[in-house]
Order: sequence, then structure tokens, then C-alpha cells
Amino acid sequence: MNGYLYDPHTHTAETSKCGHLPAAEVVDRYVRQGFSGLVVTDHLHPEYLSRIDTDHDWNKVMDHYLSGYRASKARGDELGFDVILGAELRFPENDNDYLVYGIDEAWLRGNPYMCCMSAREFFQKFHDQVLIIHAHPYRDGNTTVFEDAVHGTEIINGNPRHDNYNDRALELARRHPEYLRLAGSDTHQSGDECRAGVLLPERVRDSFAYRRMIEAHRFQLWGPEFSEFVRADEEMRKEARK
Repeated sequence: MNGYLYDPHTHTAETSKCGHLPAAEVVDRYVRQGFSGLVVTDHLHPEYLSRIDTDHDWNKVMDHYLSGYRASKARGDELGFDVILGAELRFPENDNDYLVYGIDEAWLRGNPYMCCMSAREFFQKFHDQVLIIHAHPYRDGNTTVFEDAVHGTEIINGNPRHDNYNDRALELARRHPEYLRLAGSDTHQSGDECRAGVLLPERVRDSFAYRRMIEAHRFQLWGPEFSEFVRADEEMRKEARK
């Protein structure tokens, strides 16, 4: 394996209701499997806002939301492992999820309730500030995909407990050769981790560096169980270079 392996789609029990692995344990598992880093993409959506008691104080919302990332980062720093801040947003209009990179705590605090707009409104406002990737666009038979509201899509979502329809996501990417194509494990519980990710030519320390690396196409997809999608991505790269 050439390069540094990162998983850009993970969750923590501290923040995500559906997360069942404590942040430090997630980091430990990735370290044992030889990864160089991961991105914490905990869920941020109206349902999350409704279930935490914050007195409608956005800074309190963020204190809670960032607890998983901070616990991950603390453990990663102890082990020399890169922990990067991301987010997985869902907007009120439907159940689509969007991975967002190129952010920090200041950006999150400075854009209160950004998950309460629509996907297209979010893209129009922030498309030149952040990287927006459609997570598992056709999961569980979803048919409502806003193709004009993202910079790219996961063509490999490794979560083993859903019908992710990665093949349909690949066809979406074929229709949009300008899309960035990504892979991630979508780790929530034991058995989800370390199934997919990206290989980078050098280590990245924060979300801005990760965004720049992806936008520069300086990465390769990784997923031993998803070799046909890795090969398809490689073929599309070769075709684009002709």
C-alpha cells in the first residue's frame, strides 16, 4: 500500500445518536489497522438539534457537537494519528446526507443553523468555501438526488448494514465526470471500521489541507472489498487524462 491511508467518513458515540463506538476507541481501531488518520463526520441536522438541550444557544450546540471530534483528536494526538474535523449535514427537505470538508470550529460557530436551509441553498451559499460530497446518495432506495448541489459523491460507502447502492452512485459519477469520487467506511459501530478510504501522497493535519488534497485529485480510492469500484475510478481517471 503506497501512501497514507485516511477514512473520510466516521462517527462517534459522543455526538452521533447512531454512533456506538467511543471516539478514542474508534481511533485505536484505525491505528491498529495501519491508517494514518480519519475525518470525524458526526451528524448535524434538525433532528440532532431537537434532541439536545441547549436553550437555543448555538455555541452550546457546538460545544456538544464538537465533543466527539475533540475526544478523537485528543486520542489521536497521543498516538501521532491525524484526526480531522468534518461534518455530515442533513437538511429538512429529505433524508439525503452531505459530507462537508474544509471547515474548522470557527466556521461551524460562525454559521449557525446552516443545516436548517435547503441543500441547494447551502450549496449556493457555501460552494466556494467548503467541499460538499454526497454521502451514499441512493441508500435504501432513495431516488431524490440533487445533482447540482454537490462537488462529488461517494462511490464507495462501506457500511455493511445498509443497501448503499454503490453501483448507482458510480453511474451518477459517470454522468458527471467533473464530480470528485470518494470512498469511506461510514463507521458507526464495531465491524464498520476500516472498510474503505483514500490514499494520500502525504499526511494532512486539518480539514483545509484535506480539502486541498482532494480538490487537486491527489488521492486514490482504497477498499479491498470494493475492488471493482476502485478499478472503475482508476479507469475514469485515465480517460480524463486523454
